[in-house]
Amino acid sequence: MNTKSAKKEFVDAIRDKKRVKVIFYSQEEKRFLVRVCAPIDYGMDASVSGDISANGAERLNFWDYEGQKEGQSTGQTAHTLSLRADQVRSMNVLDEFFDPSELVAASTSTTGRSYS
Repeated sequence: MNTKSAKKEFVDAIRDKKRVKVIFYSQEEKRFLVRVCAPIDYGMDASVSGDISANGAERLNFWDYEGQKEGQSTGQTAHTLSLRADQVRSMNVLDEFFDPSELVAASTSTTGRSYS
């Protein structure tokens, strides 16, 4: 995903609060995966030192409704998905809306503490 129109589509989906279907290459699984996500942020990846020029990769950040990271038990769900733009094969904006408050509510534990 390296065209200006695709980036604009991603940013528009954030603004319009529309879910997207994203096909991306998973580094961990060494294959393409398909996920339905809420787009949450787009920008340049900063290195640990905070110097964008040192790393400079464009990143697309999603709320993954389905995802589970390696090493997590079945009951644990990893909701954030951060991809470099070159990992994304395609993205389709869906006619399904998301409510940003559902993303916050899902990251709050049963004690009411937020760990996001």
